Amino acid sequence: MAEKKISDLFHIRTRFLRSVHLERDFQDPSTLSNYIVTDFVRSCIERMARGLKPRSGQRAWRLTGDYGSGKSSFALLLAHWFAGQESKFLPQIRSAVNSRQLGVSRPHFLPVLVTCSRQALGTSILKSLHWALSHLYGRGTKSKLVLEVQRLLDAEAVPTDDQICQLICKVNTCIIADAKSTGLLLILDELGKFLEFAALYPQRQDIFLLQLLAEAAARSGDEPFFMVCLLHQGFNAYTDHLNQSAQREWEKVAGRFEEVVFNQPVEQVAIVVASALNVSTQDIPRVKTIELKQAMEMTLALGWFGSAQRKILLESAACLYPLHPTVLPVLIRTFRRFGQNERSLFSFLLSNEPFGLQAFSGRSTRTEDMYRLHDFYDYVRTNFGHRLASQSYRNHWNLIDAIVESFTTEDELELNIIKTVGILNLLLNDGDLLPTEEALICAVAGVDHTTQKRVRVTLEKLRQGKRILYDRGRARGLCVWPHTSVDLEEAYADACRAINASQRTATFIMDSLETRPVVARRHYIETGNLRYCEVKYCSVIELLEFVDNQTTDADGLIIIPLCETLAEREEALKIVKRTELKAQPSLLIAVPQPLDSLASFVQEVQRWEWVAKNVFELQGDKYAREEVSRQRAITRSQLEKRLQSFIGWNQLNGPMMLAWFHKGRPLTVTNGRQLLEALSRIFESL
Repeated sequence: MAEKKISDLFHIRTRFLRSVHLERDFQDPSTLSNYIVTDFVRSCIERMARGLKPRSGQRAWRLTGDYGSGKSSFALLLAHWFAGQESKFLPQIRSAVNSRQLGVSRPHFLPVLVTCSRQALGTSILKSLHWALSHLYGRGTKSKLVLEVQRLLDAEAVPTDDQICQLICKVNTCIIADAKSTGLLLILDELGKFLEFAALYPQRQDIFLLQLLAEAAARSGDEPFFMVCLLHQGFNAYTDHLNQSAQREWEKVAGRFEEVVFNQPVEQVAIVVASALNVSTQDIPRVKTIELKQAMEMTLALGWFGSAQRKILLESAACLYPLHPTVLPVLIRTFRRFGQNERSLFSFLLSNEPFGLQAFSGRSTRTEDMYRLHDFYDYVRTNFGHRLASQSYRNHWNLIDAIVESFTTEDELELNIIKTVGILNLLLNDGDLLPTEEALICAVAGVDHTTQKRVRVTLEKLRQGKRILYDRGRARGLCVWPHTSVDLEEAYADACRAINASQRTATFIMDSLETRPVVARRHYIETGNLRYCEVKYCSVIELLEFVDNQTTDADGLIIIPLCETLAEREEALKIVKRTELKAQPSLLIAVPQPLDSLASFVQEVQRWEWVAKNVFELQGDKYAREEVSRQRAITRSQLEKRLQSFIGWNQLNGPMMLAWFHKGRPLTVTNGRQLLEALSRIFESL
């Protein structure tokens, strides 16, 4: 009889295998099967249910949580409950989400579900509203409301914020009067994508539609209108490129919403993991079940689970097989900091990624070992290493990885200890996950006393003999590098405060711009005459002077005005279309996109330059000095690549974002090759 594999004990539920899409999954009643209503989820529903009470003002909410933290699944549950589908819930969900227990009448709202994208918010809302109303009123003769929404969508002029808000309020009033529902529920998923769009085009002032809708929801009184926004981060995270006045306006808009921070406690994540794996615990070897519970006791004693509920975790220990209990808190912290929370967690648990749980679970259930932290180190290195390397100053990943890779030994236990210390050093700023001797014994040896003794002996050899581990006291634990005198994250934070964001981007990048003359190659090949254009950059204010008083020894001149904002670009476009330019056939003007979107790249370069010049302790800290040098090179390279995409004109085949003008008229030039052809034609005609 074939040996039973660990994976044979899993009965994975399909709900955990894909991410949620609100509009699609609302139509699929099976999507919420096996949804786990944790105490945290129940508390969120209790808070939001207050808005259902008569004349409540708590009807505009923003749900903020990291990528993959389960916000969309929660919003889907909320949408079904608000739609009056409580009776269709499975018993375990129905008992947790019970209107009577929550002290409110059973809701019967019309859900309008919107997944935002980088486009005007009003258009997305109107499309979803049109779809919802069409289904509400049936496929027969279209209702007046549906036609009214359609007219606003089809109008040549973009509908104003007031028009959209007034229409939504009118729809809300009408569907209540028609006894079709008790109100509207508007859910905006992926709102961050819209906020990115609004930050790129602040002149559109699309953000104020959110303010109008939030105020309408708060004042909806006896005609309840509910609004829920789902965000990965706060509003202020999208305002880096905006001036201080605009940032204050965005803060005011954010203040119109009640905030729920969606971040499940660790013991409730353990329940979700156990539900996803759905392990047949009765088939786990009895010795393993005992060992898991004892290991959970040891991990709780270390304080790695903080104030989590002890009873729940002890009961979950066997349900998490084959995960060793020390792995769970490290998994959660790692995916919160460097991944996409539960989305990354389920990918680790259920996909076939290298060194993930499924790869490990091909082993026999009789194997003596469980999935431990040194296994997770290999998973992180393979699947997250490239991402961690880009921000190594915050986590020392490059140093950790280099030390582990260069460590040569024939003793597998030594390597496992080094990897365990390395993965815990990655989370060094999370002060409760310390790689102390007790923690390493628990993580590597478990409850086996013989192995515990071997770990103690090996630790001493690695510290005193091979000097690969360094003891930094009870407050910091063991580390794979010696003492460092510079806290680069703190130094970077000081640089952020020191660098003034108001400096013009054009001033900083001027020295990095391409100034080599441009030769009309075809003209030279065909005629033997070497004709070329000089390239000059200027501000928009200087553009008129450059055009009227052009002086050059070259055969032609290319002027590129560096536009800081959209308003400056529009001003430059007016200047380049002047009729007087018809008399200047050897002059070309290329207008770039606004440079304010490069501000964050410029600031990043300036911050690392500031750290290199102002943190004098770097002179005595080799590791930190090398990391600063690496960060300076990376940020410079990123800025140069972005510059090429904005102002690059000498690439033969790459796309060009410059708008070209000749003699006051647009010139079709989309890449460097077309530019050279255009120059040849111009010189042939002169």
